Amino acid sequence: MNCIGVNDKNMSLLERERYAFSAEEQRQFHGILKETYRCGGSVILSTCNRSEIYFCGESAYVEQALAEYKGIPKSEVLAHIYSYAGEQALRHLFSVAGGLDSMVLGEDEILRQAKDAYRLAKELGCTCNEINIAFQGAFGCAKDIKTNTLLSRTPVSVGTLAANRIEAFLREHGGGTVLLVGITGKIGSILAKNLLDKGIREIIGTTRRHAGLVSICQNSEVRMVDFADRYRCAKEAAVVVSATAGPHYTFLAEGVRTAAQSGRPRLFIDMAVPRDMDAQIGALPGITLLNMDDFKRMASDNNALKLKETDKAGLIVDGHVEETVKSISTSAFLETHKEAFAEFSEKPFGSVFYRLRDELSGEQWKALLEAVERLME
Repeated sequence: MNCIGVNDKNMSLLERERYAFSAEEQRQFHGILKETYRCGGSVILSTCNRSEIYFCGESAYVEQALAEYKGIPKSEVLAHIYSYAGEQALRHLFSVAGGLDSMVLGEDEILRQAKDAYRLAKELGCTCNEINIAFQGAFGCAKDIKTNTLLSRTPVSVGTLAANRIEAFLREHGGGTVLLVGITGKIGSILAKNLLDKGIREIIGTTRRHAGLVSICQNSEVRMVDFADRYRCAKEAAVVVSATAGPHYTFLAEGVRTAAQSGRPRLFIDMAVPRDMDAQIGALPGITLLNMDDFKRMASDNNALKLKETDKAGLIVDGHVEETVKSISTSAFLETHKEAFAEFSEKPFGSVFYRLRDELSGEQWKALLEAVERLME
């Protein structure tokens, strides 16, 4: 298995936007990889902080496909992406799923996103045996990390960081209303839950989709309005958050200037990639504009508290990677040599034992004997 990608560590938000995949784009690109480039399997993981393609096939072909699909010169793609192969790709995937490569160390949201990406690829018939083993191994590794380290005992995600920032702003400025555009989306619903858990009840939610509003808003004081009324609602809001998956701006500077004529302090938070808010909004009087790169800086402070647990998590990754490499190798061997293995397995252990002695090096033979001794204890 191979992996290519970009993330918040090697690319700014503005640059990452060009590599982001919507759900529909993921479906299209899976088809391109399968039909045009004969990839045996693929999974596309696209979040606010990363866009990664895991695949079984030739890296050069996938890099070419990415460049053509996104309209980015291949030389530029090659200059910016990272690339992993084999065991290195497995180790990266396991670190990602376990939250070790996240903006906020140990955060849980990335595991759900990885599971969703894998599920979509599987539904499209775009996974293979190696991809299946790799991702199942990654999910098991993530569970082990969360169970046996302190990285997730006090989980802090980007949604939590945003909720903490909003809470502090409202406290500093005497309270107020929070307008949350995209409240039924993945990030929006997480943020809404975090705000409600903090006792913040003056929340206005807007969305272009109306399905599912009841389940999100029941037992809360969230007031739902039509997406078209967002600028009107921004007039009364102390905090405006946008977290949609759409390709277009939800707020433009000119519209916000009209809605925020009072000049009182307001906090605008853009939690989308590609961005939802015009960058010029941050230049308007009284307005503070934060985006995902700002939360990256906030997360670095939080991560310092968790660094001592990463060594323990790294050992867990090592163990799961080794086991998964064995599983992939065994599966490939059995698939290739089904008949020979069936015949071989019927032979007495003694004959197999001495044939292995003839084939292995001294160090390999010594390691095998030690392993057999452990099994006989």
